[in-house]
Amino acid sequence: MNVLGRDLTQVRIQNEGLSLMAGNAETGQGLDTAFSGCAYVVCCIGSLSPVLDRVMQEVIPRLEDHKLLKRFVFVSRLGTGESRDQARLVSGPLQSALPVLLMPIFKDINLAEARVRASKLPYTILRSTRLTDGPATGGVVAVGPRDAPPHRVTRADLADYVVKLIQSTDALRGEVTVGSR
Repeated sequence: MNVLGRDLTQVRIQNEGLSLMAGNAETGQGLDTAFSGCAYVVCCIGSLSPVLDRVMQEVIPRLEDHKLLKRFVFVSRLGTGESRDQARLVSGPLQSALPVLLMPIFKDINLAEARVRASKLPYTILRSTRLTDGPATGGVVAVGPRDAPPHRVTRADLADYVVKLIQSTDALRGEVTVGSR
């Protein structure tokens, strides 16, 4: 498993098979090396700056030419795309206000999602409900972007779900919101 990051000191290694690679997805630096030999790519960039559309401009053409790719998972944000209504139903006093408070970021994420949808990639757009710390519970629920949102989910459960998702055909060229029962 390859991890591309600008600041590798922030990556907690919990897997001996993890290869850390310095690079920058915004500029494309290191992407070809990170994608080399990979059948599955998960993009989960968390940023408070509007960078995801620019990242997708670098990532998508490379992956469309990548012969081994079986699945691209774009980890997006609840409240974007068709999940706008879901965000209003999720717990938390600020959740429904975030698309307004963080308008440039949500606009950027919507543009990035549109690029993913328009691509030829075998993609899944994944949005999680509020993330919590703690051990995996096994109680993961995945729903469509227009369904009632599930409850908060642990980071461990979300990671387990992503591993299972990439090995299946579930939500291929589709979108899911992931939470717990």
